[in-house]
Amino acid sequence: MQKVEFQSDRKICSNCQAPFLIVPADFSLYKKLKVPPPTWCSECRCIRRMVHRNERNLYRRTCDITGKNMISIYRADCPYTICDQDYYFSDAFDATHYGREYDPSRTFFDQFYDFAKTVPLAGLFLRNSVNCVYNQDMGECSNCYLCSRTHNSQNILYGYRVNKSSDCTDCFQATEASEFLYDCFDTISCSNSKYLHICEKCSDSAFLYNCVGCVDCFMCTNQRNKSNCYKNVQYSTDEYKKIVESYDLGTRSGTERALSEFEDFVNQFPHKNLTVIRSNDVSGDNIIESKDSRGVFNVKKLHNCAYIWDSKKFTDSMDTYSGMNADLIYESTATTSHSSNCHFCVRVYESSIDCEYSWFLKTCKNCFGCSGLFNKEYCIFNKQYTKEEYEAKVKEIKDNMVRDHEYGEFFPLSMSPFTYNDTVAHEYFPLTEETVERWGMQWGTSEEKNYATTMQAIALPDSISGVTDDILKEVIACEHDGTCNHGCTKAFRIVTDELIFYRKRNIPLPKQCPNCRYYRRLAYRNPTCLRDLTCMCANGQSVYKNTVLHDHGEGTCGKKIETTIPADSKKIIYCESCYQREVI
Repeated sequence: MQKVEFQSDRKICSNCQAPFLIVPADFSLYKKLKVPPPTWCSECRCIRRMVHRNERNLYRRTCDITGKNMISIYRADCPYTICDQDYYFSDAFDATHYGREYDPSRTFFDQFYDFAKTVPLAGLFLRNSVNCVYNQDMGECSNCYLCSRTHNSQNILYGYRVNKSSDCTDCFQATEASEFLYDCFDTISCSNSKYLHICEKCSDSAFLYNCVGCVDCFMCTNQRNKSNCYKNVQYSTDEYKKIVESYDLGTRSGTERALSEFEDFVNQFPHKNLTVIRSNDVSGDNIIESKDSRGVFNVKKLHNCAYIWDSKKFTDSMDTYSGMNADLIYESTATTSHSSNCHFCVRVYESSIDCEYSWFLKTCKNCFGCSGLFNKEYCIFNKQYTKEEYEAKVKEIKDNMVRDHEYGEFFPLSMSPFTYNDTVAHEYFPLTEETVERWGMQWGTSEEKNYATTMQAIALPDSISGVTDDILKEVIACEHDGTCNHGCTKAFRIVTDELIFYRKRNIPLPKQCPNCRYYRRLAYRNPTCLRDLTCMCANGQSVYKNTVLHDHGEGTCGKKIETTIPADSKKIIYCESCYQREVI
């Protein structure tokens, strides 16, 4: 058989009108997945999937089925049917009850929207978890509060993507047996520490950036297997202890001084242009143990993939956000647990196979245009068919979708059950209210709260030692007072487990609400946009002087590289070769 040679094709995005390129490797995957090439650019496609993910915003509302008061990720005015998760995951819920016939006289998206609004959606997605009411997207957890995308963990407060860990507060992606951490970002197997950024196997430390195997280190960067280090300099145990004690980290003033010094200190040392670890033939950033993949960000163990975000263990897949252990996935979000050949889906999981244009399917096979089904096969709009009937009907639907220019496109933006500013899309691709409405989406206004603040943030004690149990009764005004773009709640409370944690770890009380604190950590993650630049290694002709002679000799490196670090950053950006000479 003659091999088909694909050529690159430059297109104009039908949504934002920006040009984008489809490369030969993309065409090979489209052929393998049996889907047509996209008409939207990769960024707009990502937004279109992300608007189906509200990961952190919670609301009080009533269950549309039982009338029970509940906490939900869906606002009270959401046009979809929202139910209590206890009902959703009970035997009382049977999604086939809402089955209907496909109507060939109407477009697929039009009738799917009408159909999907009738099938109950779970107000929260919590599985096998105890004492975890105020959380979203959580499984196998206990005693967690205001967390999301957190699994197999215990005693987590205000965590995002904290997995297989325990006793952590205000952490963004702490994994693999991390414990007793505070305000850490992207840590693996770290313990008893605070303010760690991109660290692995570090303990009893504070204010570290890109350190591995460090113990009792303070305000360091790019260190490996060190102890008793301060600002990258080795000290005796007694000298080190005196330096740390001089900052008085049990006070807010001492912590703020250290944080300011730390951020300035980190910028005096080289940063690698991209984080690509044990990977071959890849493009993107924060890529671990992957190969033959492009346009991928914050991923691990991908093979032959493209345009994938925040996922791991994918093969032969494209255009996904959030998922793991799957293959042949296209234009989907939250596809997990050995699912295969699922296209244009929202949370289709646990060995679901050959499903298209469906929402919230568990262990289903050969389903098209379905919602809320468990352990079903050969269903269309939740109506059961024989194998032969199903295949004939799906062919008819697809033919009609091709005619109507629908097949190959993800669900329209307007079908999202969330307002844009409640979704993860707004976190990574912030749009104005005018743009959101022009694109056919809804913009959510802040809920009016009926509480009155009883304390200003500025009045909080400087030291945790000065805090009494009376703080648990206070409604504290966030120091941002709603003036930021972080979904500021304007006020917050300290809960009992939180106060216990602060006292044990000698941490001063926060002055900002959980949303504002989350966005401060989110800002440490680089944009998912590659830009060109030249390696800044200049052998001492800039802020940083190299410690060893590099391959390019005494002069500047001059190598052309890519990075996701923003152009207005103060960071010194090195190519991988120059960086490795200085750090390893």
